[in-house]
Amino acid sequence: MSMTAFHPLCALLTGDVKAKDFLLSEWNLIIQQGRSTHVLGMLYSRLSQREQLADVPASVQWHLEAASIVSDKYLRDTKAEIKYFLPVFSSLGQRLILLKGAAYVISGKSCAVGRTFSDIDILLPKESLQELESALQWHGWVGTNQSAYDQRYYREWMHEIPPLIHVKRHTVIDIHHTILPLTAALKPVASKLFESAQEVTEGVWTLSDIDMLLHSATHLFMDTEFDHAFRDLLDFDGLIRSALEQEFDWQALLRRAEEMDLIPPLYYALRYSRRMFNTPVPAEVLVDCGHLWQPALPLRLMDMLFDRVIMPPHNSAQRKGTAIARKLLFVRGHYLRMPFGLLVRHLFHKAFISPYEKDSIAK
Repeated sequence: MSMTAFHPLCALLTGDVKAKDFLLSEWNLIIQQGRSTHVLGMLYSRLSQREQLADVPASVQWHLEAASIVSDKYLRDTKAEIKYFLPVFSSLGQRLILLKGAAYVISGKSCAVGRTFSDIDILLPKESLQELESALQWHGWVGTNQSAYDQRYYREWMHEIPPLIHVKRHTVIDIHHTILPLTAALKPVASKLFESAQEVTEGVWTLSDIDMLLHSATHLFMDTEFDHAFRDLLDFDGLIRSALEQEFDWQALLRRAEEMDLIPPLYYALRYSRRMFNTPVPAEVLVDCGHLWQPALPLRLMDMLFDRVIMPPHNSAQRKGTAIARKLLFVRGHYLRMPFGLLVRHLFHKAFISPYEKDSIAK
């Protein structure tokens, strides 16, 4: 069953309904929910493309226009930041491979117009991390996680090093060496991501279109936090629709997911994108994907959980049981990312030791 029918924001974003179909009172909730999910800039661009902005009440239009101005600034800042990165990567003989939001924007995906993002994600071979980190320090980038435990957590177990922030521009970058923690149950082979990467503009690369889809699915359905789940699933929907603008081989997507050990997150992404945004995923593709992997937990239970956490994090969109669903999926995410013994140790440290470390640093 599609959820779009009774969630106006979803239907507006996908074009299943028109701007003229809503009353001013309904627009009030649409704007509040859209702001909570950081998609107002995307909504503005899509309504503009469909020539429906004139049907939006004047008192609402300025909210959308303001969001568009902000998203334009993000785009300018990202392009400017990339210019700072290019000589650093070139001097090290490395490709600048962007991930997630920056990749969608730079590669010109139509679904990314109006998108904002809080940091820039980069992919680099693990053996080159130390060299790049040292080079970036010379250009004003410093680490953000200073405790000994956090440093070990990132560098020994995670798929990225601690985030770096520029001392003057205050931009944040996340440098990944693969797309899942090294301790995760699923084991995608990082070298295959680099082999299929594509250059989208001079000196700037992204994952292949199929790997971009798989990373989008993995980032959402293997995570522990769901504050941005609505927008992340909208990204997946948009990437599918962009792929379908050209010839798209669904079976190639399934083969690649199986090769990369990423069938589980792909299955959930296809299922819930179809439910939430009416993403044009053929039913037989979901069936084929289901033949490759069967969820350990009943789908009815997973539907109850994901249907709640994917909704906009605004009171008007929350359903009964959302808080419990978030907690259960938080535990699930950690369980999928760490073996049980390490998980218990990590949660104990975060609950009982980290607060004292923060107090000590503050003093």
